[in-house]
Amino acid sequence: MSEEMYTQGLQQKLDVEKWLGSEDAGRDLCGSYIYCAYCNKAEDAPCANAYIRMVEAEKAAEQSAALAEADAAVADAAEDAAENATEADTLIALGKTVDVEDVMKRKAARKSLSFAEKYALSDEIVKERYAVLKEALTTTPKGTPKIKSRISRQCDTYRRNGDIVAKITIIGGSLRINLPLDPDAPEFNDGKMPHTATGHKKVYAEVPFQFKVNSKLALKRALRLIEMVK
Repeated sequence: MSEEMYTQGLQQKLDVEKWLGSEDAGRDLCGSYIYCAYCNKAEDAPCANAYIRMVEAEKAAEQSAALAEADAAVADAAEDAAENATEADTLIALGKTVDVEDVMKRKAARKSLSFAEKYALSDEIVKERYAVLKEALTTTPKGTPKIKSRISRQCDTYRRNGDIVAKITIIGGSLRINLPLDPDAPEFNDGKMPHTATGHKKVYAEVPFQFKVNSKLALKRALRLIEMVK
């Protein structure tokens, strides 16, 4: 599909969503969506181009933030880890032993860390939000199939009867949850549920809807999404 065809298709989709939303709201919602801030009405497909610019801006901001967080984490995590380290200079994170000195060396060299290592270096807010998500995912009514967690090098994966229910990762110091929801579904594209479509990556093929849990409001929304999946 050419870029022009994609843009026109996206414009048609957004036009329909805007029309339906306006019908429900009883007023014209043009100019009220998040992507409207990037709009240039002189263009042939103003909504589509505005949406594309918004996504590109979010990706650029996310990359910049990740780099900034990585640089700051080298110093901050060393201090945090030192406060919690044992005499042997190790931490127990998610049932795994983490060598603080080795982790900090690889962090400084920008080498990849395991999920447990990233968790060990995370601040208390991230750990608290992770605990809330884990509790929500693994708490099931009596008599229903259990949802079990398995921590791998890359993430914490939750399965029920062999099917993936969710994956939790930590990227650039940010807690994220991937769920088996359709990123293109209209109910998730009303500007109130910012998310990223990650289905093109093999590791997220079964859980293409990625949601960043970086605030109290985001945590509440993540819990609602978990209930939808469960």
